Amino acid sequence: MEYFDQFPILSTGRLVLRQMTLEDAADLYHIYSDKQVIKYLDWNGPSDVEQARALILSWNELFMDKKLLPWGITRQSDPKLIGTIMYMPSRGTFETIPLFPLSIGFELSTEYWNQGIMSEALEEVTQFGIHTIGAHRIQADVVPENTASLRILKKFGFKYEGLLKQYLKHDVTSIFIDVVILALISN
Repeated sequence: MEYFDQFPILSTGRLVLRQMTLEDAADLYHIYSDKQVIKYLDWNGPSDVEQARALILSWNELFMDKKLLPWGITRQSDPKLIGTIMYMPSRGTFETIPLFPLSIGFELSTEYWNQGIMSEALEEVTQFGIHTIGAHRIQADVVPENTASLRILKKFGFKYEGLLKQYLKHDVTSIFIDVVILALISN
């Protein structure tokens, strides 16, 4: 669990996955203020920069409590936050033995879609989950209409397990949402 002693910074050829700070609040708000980004989420994201600051503080507190690993996605050449990717145990904390399945979630600013950025981030985080954390199961729940997320997860070996009817309730609209569950099982 040494990865909780100091936030684990991950690097790829083009990206740095790092802890978010309050300086990222405006960029985080910008990402979530795009209707295309929140289209398939069960919430609308922070409503202003101040709420984005509170969200970052909350995520960092959950990291300290070993309940969340929330990476901010930036490019090697620019510290501007362009997306997020995170793990959360389905129950308990990262210290719970045996480790419960990890849920993964991610968002990316539309300005960076279709450039292989999320593929690069997902590959790095998936490898970290399996080899460093020791996750046996990593899962994602995705709205069936979110074909881009389904495609990228399948590309990295996540398998379709089924449709969960009215599984999530949208925080704002209170409409129940169906999701597809996909999982990657490490051997």
